[in-house]
Amino acid sequence: MDRIKAFYNNNKKTIIIPTVVMLCICIIITLALSVTNAVTAPAITKNTESETQKAMKSVLKADAYFKGELEISKDESVTYHTAKKANKTIGYIFTITENGYGGDMSVMISVNTDLTINSVCILDASSETPGLGQNVKNEEFYSQFEGKEYGIKVVKSGTKSAENEIDAVTSATISSKAVTNAVNKALKYTEMIVDNKGGAK
Repeated sequence: MDRIKAFYNNNKKTIIIPTVVMLCICIIITLALSVTNAVTAPAITKNTESETQKAMKSVLKADAYFKGELEISKDESVTYHTAKKANKTIGYIFTITENGYGGDMSVMISVNTDLTINSVCILDASSETPGLGQNVKNEEFYSQFEGKEYGIKVVKSGTKSAENEIDAVTSATISSKAVTNAVNKALKYTEMIVDNKGGAK
């Protein structure tokens, strides 16, 4: 015990001062991060909402968009937006994430009240292979979905024969299927919304 006391007395400057300094630094950094988050969070949220509104207008022009929640199962729900013009529902908008070849892809889909696709926008395909999978962002590919109904199938580029088929991006079948899966989900979700409401209103 005496040795411990002697060691502490001989080394208290080298023990206490650095400890107090480190503690102060940790407290200051924590406070600084908290303040920064409090200041920037509203701006980030506002910017995100602005970008979402801009994207929604690009896939379905409307007077207003109303956020809703669709319960798929007991443990799963999906967020969507109802697009209205002149106080009448003209369609529904979904942002769906699907796993592509390299990772998650984000797709925004607008569906008409007659359960056909209005428009598709690839929000993020950065995880896909440049020059291949990332080509799903080309209008030549995603414009194929317009007017299609649930049950869309992907076929090898150039072999499309049925009305509800789309040509895959060359050498990027997995990426093409990921987008198609997202589109089919949006169509299925819209059918559920319309059925729940007893018809679009």
